Amino acid sequence: MAKILEVADLSKEFTLLILGGKKIHALEGLSFEMEEGEIVGLTGKSGVGKSTLMKCIYRTYLPTAGSIFLRRQGGETLDLATAAEHDVLALRRTEMTYCSQFLHAIPRVPALEVVSEGLLSRKCSREEALREARNCLERLGLPEELWDAYPSTFSGGEQQRVNISRAILSRPRFLLVDEPTASLDLKTKNAVIDMLLELKAAGTSILLITHDEHTLNRLSDRRLNLENGRIRHAVEV
Repeated sequence: MAKILEVADLSKEFTLLILGGKKIHALEGLSFEMEEGEIVGLTGKSGVGKSTLMKCIYRTYLPTAGSIFLRRQGGETLDLATAAEHDVLALRRTEMTYCSQFLHAIPRVPALEVVSEGLLSRKCSREEALREARNCLERLGLPEELWDAYPSTFSGGEQQRVNISRAILSRPRFLLVDEPTASLDLKTKNAVIDMLLELKAAGTSILLITHDEHTLNRLSDRRLNLENGRIRHAVEV
């Protein structure tokens, strides 16, 4: 398969001004590649740099050094470490989605509207977007009486279902997902896994953070274990 991502000698350093300029080395010389349609699981203890790596790829953080080459749908390659903001924003609208552990949504927007957001941004008709959003929420067991309610009033598990539904329905070429099943029961967890595998079958590449072995075993083609901001070892599954 064709390569979609190449991370080369990536480093990220944080300067803590409140502690007199103390420097924290979150990532140090990290390198790996991903293929189209591959699911790679990032593993390791909390604080080893997994979320920092994801945020560098999504360009929430600017790397201190190194390159992040993403091959776009048309075949051109974009270095996310140095790309212009308008290019990064265009990529997020059309090809790349980041699903964090926590739901970030505009207040007083119903769950159905939040979930359909990704499809609407990709020029899907409103009728089709809402239909698919209903189907997704039904598969993940969110009660129908909550579909028109505001996610800010939901429990953590209910918010997580809305969050992962929105990411899945955006149908990106490249998906970054952080702990997608952490607050879910086994039935719902398996429903999320099945939907992510459907994305993979359609060609989506997925970079995944999870501490859940069941999720890792069902989803990942390969695991990268991080330790002290570096890849300690890679494991083919």
